[in-house]
Amino acid sequence: MDKGYFTFAIGQDYIRLAYALALSIKNTQKINNFCVAIGDKDQVPEQYKHVFDHIVKVKNVGLKYPMANVWQIWDLTPYKETIHVEADMIFTSKIDRWWDELQQHELFFTSKVKDYRGKIATSDFYRRHFAKKGLPNLYNGFYYFRYSKLAHKFFMKAKEVSARYKHYAKHFFTGTWYPETPTTDEIFGITAYLLDLDNVVYNPNYAVPYFTHMKVRLQDWKHAEAVDTIDWMRYLNTTISKNSVNVGNYVQQGPFHYQNKLFMKDQMIDIMKEIYNERRITQSN
Repeated sequence: MDKGYFTFAIGQDYIRLAYALALSIKNTQKINNFCVAIGDKDQVPEQYKHVFDHIVKVKNVGLKYPMANVWQIWDLTPYKETIHVEADMIFTSKIDRWWDELQQHELFFTSKVKDYRGKIATSDFYRRHFAKKGLPNLYNGFYYFRYSKLAHKFFMKAKEVSARYKHYAKHFFTGTWYPETPTTDEIFGITAYLLDLDNVVYNPNYAVPYFTHMKVRLQDWKHAEAVDTIDWMRYLNTTISKNSVNVGNYVQQGPFHYQNKLFMKDQMIDIMKEIYNERRITQSN
């Protein structure tokens, strides 16, 4: 299969979230091949396997933090063209047309995320350390790559950056707050900068890809309105039906990065399973 989605899901909690993600992709996308990468000691429950077209295992290369292994997507993906998405996401509407736009690139990252209202998030609260040396403000939550020399070069450099993160963090972030345990955004941002690919793999003028990012400080709330900086679910009602995902009275569009694992209740998974089974029956008739 030439095209498909890929997610990392290390540990049983994330395998469950990946299952929900795969259901949402099967339910909304025409191109819906799905590969999940799990930990070396993880096991996928039998009842999940039917929505995972491929199950691969991340190799333990001795690095101390999980995100150090994200470069392995290059070796693990079974697809010639891959879209990586985070396990704690669901797809709320069809985005198949994005493939045509992304195919113009060898590797391309999300440059803009949205709040739950569908507005472009403008806060730099989580990215102030990126600005110190002018790292590209890319988001790894949704990115595309195809089998190419440029993508191979990028992921091999990301491997090196992962192994030497403390060295690079001192150079790029000293004098400002930065995470001692990096996210993939730090690793890939540094990699793009070092390879001088800022304007190749990232373009803030592009409308797609995007995703809704539910980190609290991206929702354009005043501090007094949201004193809890972690749990957005304290402030917004959420409902899911066979037709829509509604957050704070706004129907969601595209990929939805809910981030808080408590969002994915068993009831939501049951609704997506029901939709999936109905679609299978319809397609077999």
